[in-house]
Amino acid sequence: MKTVLKISLLAATTLAGTPLYAQSQADAGYEAAADENVIIVTARKKEETLLDAPLAVSVVGEQELDQAGFTDITEITKVTPGAFVEAGGQNTNGFARINSTPRFRGISVLSGNPLQQTASVFLDGVYLSGGVETIGVNELQRVEVIKGPQSALFGRNTFAGAINYVTKDPSKEFRVDLNATAATRDEYSIAAGVEGPIMDGLSFRVGGSYSDKQGHYDNVAVAGQRLGDEQQWSINGTLLIEPSDRFRLKLRASYQEIDDGPAAAVASYGTAYHNYGGFLLNPDGTVDLNDSVQPAPLDGTRTESVYRGQIRMPTAAEIGLNSSFADIQAFRGFLNDARYDPTDAIFDFKYNPTNVDEFGLNLDALRLSAAGSVDLTDNIEFSFLGGYNKENFGFFADFDTSPDASFTGFTARETEDYTIEGRLSGSFLDDSLNISAGASYVDIDIAELGGVANFFAFPIFFDDIFRSTPFTSGAKTLGIFGSIDYEFNDQFSITLEGRYQEDEIRAGDVNAGLATPISPAKITAFLPRATLRYQPTNYTTLYATYSRGNLPGGFNPEVAELDAAQLAELTSKAPGASPVFGEEKLTNYEIGWKQQHPDGIFAFNMAAFYMQRSDEIYTSIVTITDTLPNAPNPLRTVNFVSNGATSDIYGIEFDAALNISENFSMQGSFAYIHSTIASFPEIGGTGDFGDIFGPAADVAGQEAPRFPPITISLGTTYEDNIDAFGDMFDRWFFRTDLFFTGEYYVSNANVARVQPATDVNLRLGLRGESYGLELFATNLFNETAPTTAQNFADTSFGTRTLPGGFFDFSREGSRVGLRDKRQFGIRLSATFK
Repeated sequence: MKTVLKISLLAATTLAGTPLYAQSQADAGYEAAADENVIIVTARKKEETLLDAPLAVSVVGEQELDQAGFTDITEITKVTPGAFVEAGGQNTNGFARINSTPRFRGISVLSGNPLQQTASVFLDGVYLSGGVETIGVNELQRVEVIKGPQSALFGRNTFAGAINYVTKDPSKEFRVDLNATAATRDEYSIAAGVEGPIMDGLSFRVGGSYSDKQGHYDNVAVAGQRLGDEQQWSINGTLLIEPSDRFRLKLRASYQEIDDGPAAAVASYGTAYHNYGGFLLNPDGTVDLNDSVQPAPLDGTRTESVYRGQIRMPTAAEIGLNSSFADIQAFRGFLNDARYDPTDAIFDFKYNPTNVDEFGLNLDALRLSAAGSVDLTDNIEFSFLGGYNKENFGFFADFDTSPDASFTGFTARETEDYTIEGRLSGSFLDDSLNISAGASYVDIDIAELGGVANFFAFPIFFDDIFRSTPFTSGAKTLGIFGSIDYEFNDQFSITLEGRYQEDEIRAGDVNAGLATPISPAKITAFLPRATLRYQPTNYTTLYATYSRGNLPGGFNPEVAELDAAQLAELTSKAPGASPVFGEEKLTNYEIGWKQQHPDGIFAFNMAAFYMQRSDEIYTSIVTITDTLPNAPNPLRTVNFVSNGATSDIYGIEFDAALNISENFSMQGSFAYIHSTIASFPEIGGTGDFGDIFGPAADVAGQEAPRFPPITISLGTTYEDNIDAFGDMFDRWFFRTDLFFTGEYYVSNANVARVQPATDVNLRLGLRGESYGLELFATNLFNETAPTTAQNFADTSFGTRTLPGGFFDFSREGSRVGLRDKRQFGIRLSATFK
């Protein structure tokens, strides 16, 4: 392996959070080599230095997590160019901090289905099908963010990228860590960890945390209630078994509970704000852009009207939800009507409408994992991992997210998944040839159910919640993978990787009423990656990569359950609608340049890429006539997914660090992502774009929604010695962090866009070997830009009283996530050895 001199970029200290200091991969281990200035990674199933790894990967280390004050994945991705997470997920019956799946390089699928996400999260290499945003950072050694298709190595749902949370290993020396934080607006947290040896070759770690954050916004609809309350606690334990340097086994278990209040998200920009669209429809499907009416009538003569412009903080009068206990009692009243049966499936869920007494997310999660390796010979290793995850949640939510008492919803879901993987790796020809082969298996089961009650004009309860069985779905994924890495000389090497993957997808209801069952269905794919690396000096790495990813298809239960007349009406409006949708593909071409100064003065990392999505999945919503006898709503809204679109994506990601002096350092990142729709199937409905501009309009050239084209981060740290506090503190520091998120469109119509945001955080404190004291300010300038905006039906009173508006929910507004306000706080830490 090539000798690397003086990699003194403080990779394990203040600069560890910048991507270039830990270029590794999701299941990579990393450790200090004999020379402590050289960081070793096993990013591609073999040991190599950070500089050597030809991958676009960002790593936020333990010290950076602590010193930057990061608490969740939304904050972590602010320093990882090319990655983005919106607060709150895509949920049907309400808003909560679930389904906040990471997005990479302008790619997203607007679905809350865990099986249809474009990126996956792993915990110690074990696949997680849920609970991404609820994983705390107190027990993490690092977070690895890998960009571009990772299907060749990681398989399911790593279509556009992957994130791996790597937990701390137990120490071989006894120690106790304590951390406590208090901040304005009634926020408190405490975390503790105890670790040490039990005997030679066996060590342990036990940790726990508790946090209580009061919401930042008063609820105008419920006196004394705040929006955005979050409370959670967790406990975990780890055993590390290392009887010799040839065997290692890490066992870990964790349990977590969450009890949130109503989420800080409200409806706005509905019909009262509409200022665009409502164009006169011509018989040929075109529109007259000079003839518009807002809000548009629902008589079929005009397209939909919408708000066009920048989405900002809603007005104070709009920041309200009907989320009182009286609303829960009203909802429960429906459970005793003539459709009620004590054996209904909803009552089998751990969290159900009878035992959840407050609005907001209730969640618990159990996670078990085992990871190990054994050296079979001096140059052959067998490694393995296994995991089990069980997550339950349920929550009441104000479905219309407005002060108007229009709808109340309840959602329950239980997710269970198993993972097992084995890999055999060998090094030959004086380490110039490295070969790896293995297999993995993932099994995911999802059960969910919910319902919505209407309280406007006269009460109506929709039928789904009275089912005798829940909605079920799942997948079994088998992967067989391998890689060959050959170094021609000290400068050139090539790596070939590939995975054969078989996905068996299933959905419980889609076969009902079909002459030929369609579930389960199998999708097979071969997913390759090829990388060429050139290292002209000890401090330079250039690489080029070709890779492919896939996103398995699935089912449209809402289409499958339609009768013949309904299906005919649907396909007349959207000819591409079908009970089944197919696999989506992604092809990635990437070049990268990594550079470090021999004396550690600076380092940078750059990647440029072009990607093409083909057979792209897109979502549609169509309103048809409900032909069911005694249907409470004469109109039926059908949500479904289709294939056939293509998108072109190109971009550049850059991060750098600079040691200006012994005391002063800077680090930053920049990403520019340009993602546009290249083509769209003629038989496919174009969603929001077609609803506004007519069915004959060409959607090609529209920007992809829900991803900011520009993101920037910039941090500075000044640290110096101090001797005014005896042995307690010996250093003082001042740190600034700036995060910029550019504006981005809410839908493919490219009319409404989320306001850009600039967050600034400051930290001033003292450090010593055993104690820390820190004062901090977050969102210093009180940025008010929304954290998210999602297109959603405007079901407010004013809209529903418009002609045709009582049951037709095609008029749209936005669900707007509210940003936390400025806070000041103090943090204390102590370590005892």
